[in-house]
Amino acid sequence: MGGRTFARAAFPVLVCLAAVLWLVWGFLAWAVTGKTLLTLAALLISGGISRRRYRRLQPAQPLDGVSFLPPEDHTGPVVLVCGDVDDNVFALGPFRRTTQGWYLRVDEPSELTPLATRLLARTPVMAGQLSVMYRCLPDRHDDETLLRASLKALRLQVKQLRELTGYDVPVVLNAELSGPETPWIVVRGNTFLVCPDDESAVTLSEWQRAAQTATVQPFLLQATAMLHSVMLDELGKSDRLCPAVRPFAVTLRLGQVVTSVSALWPQWLFRQTRITPAANVCAYEPRWHFADPVLPLLMPYTTPLQGGKTGRRVVMVLLLCALGAIALSVRHNQALIRKVSADLQRWVAIPMTHYDPKAQALHALQQDALLLERWQRQGVPQRYGLALYPGNRLWLAVQQAIDTYVPPPPPPKPKPKPVPKIVRLDSMSLFDSGKAVLKTGSTKMLVNSLVGIKAKPGWLIVVAGHTDNTGNAQLNQTLSLERAAAVRDWVRDTGDVPESCFAVQGYGASRPIATNDTPEGRALNRRVEISLVPQANACQIPGKPSASSQDDDASQHNGE
Repeated sequence: MGGRTFARAAFPVLVCLAAVLWLVWGFLAWAVTGKTLLTLAALLISGGISRRRYRRLQPAQPLDGVSFLPPEDHTGPVVLVCGDVDDNVFALGPFRRTTQGWYLRVDEPSELTPLATRLLARTPVMAGQLSVMYRCLPDRHDDETLLRASLKALRLQVKQLRELTGYDVPVVLNAELSGPETPWIVVRGNTFLVCPDDESAVTLSEWQRAAQTATVQPFLLQATAMLHSVMLDELGKSDRLCPAVRPFAVTLRLGQVVTSVSALWPQWLFRQTRITPAANVCAYEPRWHFADPVLPLLMPYTTPLQGGKTGRRVVMVLLLCALGAIALSVRHNQALIRKVSADLQRWVAIPMTHYDPKAQALHALQQDALLLERWQRQGVPQRYGLALYPGNRLWLAVQQAIDTYVPPPPPPKPKPKPVPKIVRLDSMSLFDSGKAVLKTGSTKMLVNSLVGIKAKPGWLIVVAGHTDNTGNAQLNQTLSLERAAAVRDWVRDTGDVPESCFAVQGYGASRPIATNDTPEGRALNRRVEISLVPQANACQIPGKPSASSQDDDASQHNGE
């Protein structure tokens, strides 16, 4: 029994816990630490709820040896009879079994919930089979206040039964009054049925057509009025602790039962009709006191049904988790759509000619495409699921945008740096041996050789003299410098080039271009070289801005 009770207590909680963890780990975009803390909190709360449910479901008393409870395979109504219950009704024991239902004796209304708890601890499916019958004998109540107090206690117990079972337990108001004997009259809504023993039920109007019922009319009229004025009025009241109870049905029967002159019913009947009930009493068999005709009416409303309030709460938790998962999935998918759409809009807005921003937008689209492709291969994360994932459409749009990308043209090749143009002149053709004065007739050679040399702003005309290694090195260096100066003077005077455009250098034999061991090599080493070298502000013409030393098209000297 303990294991079954624990299973009943823990199973609904485990179902709710599984739904909550599914929501937390599948759809919340939190860090692992936050999800772990939330999981621990859910586990602690679930454990506390399970313990409380286990304590509540445990029977207050052991059920072993209890024989008055209905068997577990019973499928009909289980009627808890309370109110004016005496040994005349349950003369054979604390229960009565019929083919259509099972009656259980409850001495006080306050014992309804404890008995129902014990019953459901053993057979939970009977939560949907329970009903309450309040038996009222107005012939035995002298104080209307005490009767109303008992009915108020009934309202409180019905509320507790609703909390225990999760259903509105049907309540039947059963009244027996002294007077001419009648069959059971069952009132359900606006329908009045008269149910004679072992006969078919007829409507009240059909039954009243019989001649022998004429003397019963005033009793039935006043009995109905008293039920409305006292019992139904008290059950219909509502306050903070005890909600109103609307009876499922009202059963009424007149007969020769024990009565007292000071009781509520004789007093009411005398005040309204001046009729005094007969004093003779008949001992009826116990079956006479049970309103069996109401059992077929209860049958559709009292069937085995497990769950009750707990089942509704579980369904509510599952529904909330499902709605939460849908809402979170919608939110995540909307965020994904916004991100990809923003990247696409940025891509469209940037012109193709803006290569650097376009490349950055392309990189963002490529990252989006890689993410969507990985999800296609490895599976879409659960938080984007529930048939709401738009990844295929987004991936197609991203790929179409990437396919329209036109790479930028290759950068232009850098212009080659200008290489100084060198004109190499044979010293022996210009000068006599050991001399630094230009020969007669060397002018023609200088003019032909210097056609490609142009003086221009930002360029320096370098004239360098060289000798072979024959003779004294110091004399050779001086000779090379003087020969370079002679060539400079000729170019300056002939081309009207400012002297600031020249640089004269004498290297002697320090920079040979051939071996000095042969006559041919020594002839090559005896030379004068003229070259243009880029140099800022070289050969600057006053009043004109300087041109770039790298610009071959710079303004040339006016004398060129």
